[in-house]
Amino acid sequence: MKPITFEYLVDALKSLPGVGKKHAERIAYFLMLKDDKYIQEFIERLRDSHEKIHFCRQCNNFADGELCDICSNSSRDQDKLCVVSSIEDLKKIEETGSYSGLYYVLQGEIDVKTKQNLDPKIIRKFIDLLKSHDFKEVILATNWTINGEGTAIFIKKIINELSKANIYRLALGLPINSALDYADNATLKSAIQNKTKY
Repeated sequence: MKPITFEYLVDALKSLPGVGKKHAERIAYFLMLKDDKYIQEFIERLRDSHEKIHFCRQCNNFADGELCDICSNSSRDQDKLCVVSSIEDLKKIEETGSYSGLYYVLQGEIDVKTKQNLDPKIIRKFIDLLKSHDFKEVILATNWTINGEGTAIFIKKIINELSKANIYRLALGLPINSALDYADNATLKSAIQNKTKY
């Protein structure tokens, strides 16, 4: 029988995305075998990240200051906007090196089944961004799933009401019911380059 404090640790680790009970127990055993210096440094890094990293005022990406590295970079194409569901998706697209515009992170997708909508603050911020920028092109890079498509339709409606931007959807190489996070760089690069009018 394991000590209750160990079970509490496992329970906390299980709350992390993609971590099941067995994986959580492995991590917990690993941490228990580390010395005090390692644990202290681990805790300090976690605390520092939580205190110092914020969401970008403009796009919701991670940022050290008010704006993230992308929004504060004047060499980025200010006429283009790519709307993604998560920061992970933003990172994945950046890794392809095929897009040089700005981003907007929705921090989720509409749940079509439960009818759970996006955070109203995120939508209000998106509306403000559209009003303050004259985008010529907006790429909807939500996932090719029911929720991702539902989100794309919702975002498209907002854009059409507020902007004259051309709206595109990621294209070739991404099958239905696929998530960006699982696409390899070559496939994703092809999808960006062969985007279709939406």
